[in-house]
Amino acid sequence: MGAVIDTQDVALGLYHDNPLAGLIEDFCLAPASGGDLESRPVIHVQLRPGVALSAVEADRLAKACQHGVRRQLAANARDFPHLSVDCPSVQELAIALHPYGTGPFAGPSGND
Repeated sequence: MGAVIDTQDVALGLYHDNPLAGLIEDFCLAPASGGDLESRPVIHVQLRPGVALSAVEADRLAKACQHGVRRQLAANARDFPHLSVDCPSVQELAIALHPYGTGPFAGPSGND
């Protein structure tokens, strides 16, 4: 992607002014796995224990998270606004939702 993404900006984007933030337990960043040469970040979001979302609810939460993180990065990441113009794919921040204790949050180090 080229931009430096600060985890504090991601946290503020996920939680600040997000009416669905109460569903979020934790998050982590990882590079997208794919065949192209560009690296795009994936924001993995762990849901709170016992939270189960319908497809519509999951889509709503993912979009709210995506919007908040983009807003936060646009306001605080020096290189993000320039990259948004030069490379529109920057706007495609991927949000991956995971039930509690699954995905990258599974295992002994996932929920410490």
